[in-house]
Amino acid sequence: MAMLTWDEAYSVGSAILDSDHRIIFSLLAQLNDATDTDQSREVVGSVLKVLAEYAEHHFRREEAIMRRANYPLAEQHEQLHHDLEKKVTQICERWRAGERDALSADVQSLLKNWLTDHILEDDKAYGPWVEAAQEQDGAVGGPANGWTT
Repeated sequence: MAMLTWDEAYSVGSAILDSDHRIIFSLLAQLNDATDTDQSREVVGSVLKVLAEYAEHHFRREEAIMRRANYPLAEQHEQLHHDLEKKVTQICERWRAGERDALSADVQSLLKNWLTDHILEDDKAYGPWVEAAQEQDGAVGGPANGWTT
């Protein structure tokens, strides 16, 4: 699959969440490359582990920002996060079980669901609330807390 790259079309109106999304793009690109080029079990496992940890970190931050911005669909959005986390966990489990052949299709599905469907549709929907909250009382999201690519 041709890997998508970050551009401003993915911006959700929050510098900190956009930064998180850039990191997620990078991690998913690494995972896509690692599975497409049939890299070692250790390399793919390492990328999966970092992706799972960063996703959890990002989702909790995004959920806190949505709540602070009084986004009316925050609860439903949190469920979408749980669904994505479950998919990442399932991919990790299948990888550990040695199901390498099926993994590439799972990663492609995750890429589409997360990058195009979730960010471009679900995340962009909260943008106006976050932007309004930022205008009202300053930045809603804090620093990146040391999370880098």
